[in-house]
Amino acid sequence: MENLPKICVDTTDAFMTTERFGTREEVIRWIKKVGIDNKVTVIISRSDTETGKRGRSNKIIFGCDKGGKHKISDSGTQSASKKCGCPFKIRSTPAKDGSGWKIDVKCGLHNHGLPDRLEGHSFIGRLTTDEKQHVADLAKRHVAPRNILLSLQDKFPENVTRITQVYKHKSVIEKEIRGPRSEIQHLFKLIEDAGYVYWSRKHDDSEVVKEIFWAHPDSVKLLNIFPIVLVMDSTYKTNKYRQPLFEIVGMTSTELTFAVGFAYMESEQTENFCWVLEKLKELFVKKDMCPQVILTDRDLALMKAIEVVFPNSINLLCRFHINKNVGAKCKQHVVNDLQKTIDTLWMEVVWASDEVEYGQRLHQLEQACVDYSGFINYVKDTWLTPHRHRFVGAWINRVLHLGNTTTNRVESAHWKLKQMLGNSIGDMVKCWEAMNNNLRLQLGNIRASFQKSFYEVEHAHVSPFYGYLRGSVSRAALRRIAEELLRVDYVGTNRQICGCTLRTSYGLPCACELGRYRVGGIPIPIDAVHVHWRKLTMEVELEIGEDDGSEVDMTAAMDELWRRFRSLDVIGKRALRSRVCELAYPTMTTLCPPPEKIKTKGGVKKKGKKPADYDVYRDPSYHEYVDKASQSSQRSYIEDVVNVESDGNCGFRAIASLHGYGEDGWLMVRRELGLELIDKDRSTLYDKLFSNRLSVVRESLMIESFGSQPPEKWMSLPDMGYLIANRYNVVLVCLGNLCLTFFPMTSSHSPNVSIYCIGFVNQNHWVQVNMKEGFPLPPVTLDWKKFRSHIATTWMLGFAGRMQHWQLLTPVLA
Repeated sequence: MENLPKICVDTTDAFMTTERFGTREEVIRWIKKVGIDNKVTVIISRSDTETGKRGRSNKIIFGCDKGGKHKISDSGTQSASKKCGCPFKIRSTPAKDGSGWKIDVKCGLHNHGLPDRLEGHSFIGRLTTDEKQHVADLAKRHVAPRNILLSLQDKFPENVTRITQVYKHKSVIEKEIRGPRSEIQHLFKLIEDAGYVYWSRKHDDSEVVKEIFWAHPDSVKLLNIFPIVLVMDSTYKTNKYRQPLFEIVGMTSTELTFAVGFAYMESEQTENFCWVLEKLKELFVKKDMCPQVILTDRDLALMKAIEVVFPNSINLLCRFHINKNVGAKCKQHVVNDLQKTIDTLWMEVVWASDEVEYGQRLHQLEQACVDYSGFINYVKDTWLTPHRHRFVGAWINRVLHLGNTTTNRVESAHWKLKQMLGNSIGDMVKCWEAMNNNLRLQLGNIRASFQKSFYEVEHAHVSPFYGYLRGSVSRAALRRIAEELLRVDYVGTNRQICGCTLRTSYGLPCACELGRYRVGGIPIPIDAVHVHWRKLTMEVELEIGEDDGSEVDMTAAMDELWRRFRSLDVIGKRALRSRVCELAYPTMTTLCPPPEKIKTKGGVKKKGKKPADYDVYRDPSYHEYVDKASQSSQRSYIEDVVNVESDGNCGFRAIASLHGYGEDGWLMVRRELGLELIDKDRSTLYDKLFSNRLSVVRESLMIESFGSQPPEKWMSLPDMGYLIANRYNVVLVCLGNLCLTFFPMTSSHSPNVSIYCIGFVNQNHWVQVNMKEGFPLPPVTLDWKKFRSHIATTWMLGFAGRMQHWQLLTPVLA
């Protein structure tokens, strides 16, 4: 008592009792409950069970969680301890008269204060059995941990758990579910249990997964019921391996989107796309079946793969992305007053109904752009000449695309999937679970839409004119027919006026057909509606053609396997058995996921010295590299640094993103800079500027594949700086070891010019840098001053104040 510190709390009376308890568990529950009521965290310091040996008897010794001594650690990390030598001690043993367990308070004093509340206490905050089950139920439905915690507090008012405990228990649940299986083994088990169709392949020299493709069994059924139009696109930031996710979707008769299949790919080259599309081809029940129309972005590798795997399919391009790119180019080349006019003329070209109208509209656009050769050349060389048959109405109105002229369906599917994913740091198992849950919701909506079309009739369709169609054709098709019926008063039965676009593009009766039915006084016949719109169920058995039956017969293949197995020696039998077991027991696979990409931001996990010149112990972020490279005085002008993929195309990716093409438009930037280099109006300029290096610059822009590029293909300065500024008529600012500004060399100063800012970091990577308005500009090169035209001098005059500001901030560079 004399050695106790000044703080002394006596809880003896609270734990004093003459009650006898029938079991050890009753004692523990009572003491812990009394402890919580009195803000004391009671723990079991020692527990013993009688075994008949000397010194072993039934007893439990309870103590305070602050009992014991604090152990000093020299680990160098921040640590803390609750231990302060608290003397609190209670002993419980069975009574000698057999009446039950008794409690003896040896010391009810505490040498520390007691808390007002127990929130955040590591021991008291442990989850009970019921609370753990509640967490498990919500985690299974992908409820966010913060919402799980709120639900716990609502259901268990006395709960003092913190969110850390929720995260820990979620981790425990995931480990228990996965067990000893690896990530790929567990993924294959889930896929097998759900009845998915799937394929995978690995690198020849390792067990690392290269691609995985999977499709839900109901998705396969929908694909074979509605095979006419497929929409394809890749999305990013869905998994911690940073692999692109390729998604394929289709459209039902009720105009709802359904997911056909998903594929994680190592890269987006033609060979990778060909493998995925070959697997897609195997999902069709009949050998001669293929999609009539495939809609994509202008991804040259994917377009080439479609041409190889589905040569009879029509590959349309997304109008939305084309118009967006053309609009961005128009803003760059055309003065503000004419931009709206030229945008309207461009849309008239795209929507031209026949080739004669197309020629007229294009001529009008050319006349309006007579002073903007850069824009009209871009429109014609990039889009109209090579691809007009893929997006211009005069050609695609003859194609049965069912109204799909953009990739919005697959873009919307990407968005819904990412909403379900929640973040981009999950492994392939978590990604598959999110996709599976998303598919379950999607399929439920599709089934409901079929039932609505079958049972419900909209008021606009009660007329006898729709008598043969009600209940047999989707309500989506009936709505389109009703809209087309409004044109009959104008069109009559004249095909030339009608254009018959609804018939050729949707497979539905157009205005002139409807006019003939109205004149004849007959309802619309069911045969006038394409069979696509008449399918209102997915509960059908897929029919196999007579010629296709051999494809599912494995008798001959199994006989051949046995024959080969018997003919091999012991080593050969082991090898063949191993290969067969990979197919028979997918959950025992030796495949492993791809390595995680190196993190460019975040905490340093390994012990080591603090990086020089940085005030935190972690990998410097990109903006810190850029800040350091462009002098400390420039840091206040940097708003944000946007990273791009590190594949040797990073510089062109940054420019594509700034120019409005999106990061994936890097190939277009390479191509346009190549065209700039051979532009006849500036060929003399580049001959003088690059001299004997002209061929080297040209070669650096030409690539052989779409994957990672060697250093000689990277964007280099100052060569590319001149080309970018001239081609896009922008001011290019580069921050790094050498900070430079590139003005256009053949045009005059424009007050509304766009300023693109990029940064060179870590001696090997380009990033996009977003600067504040009016930031200082670094100097131009001597070659720019030497070879620029006379009118280009106005650029330096127009930005003289901002360049002088740079000199004041960085006198060493001046």
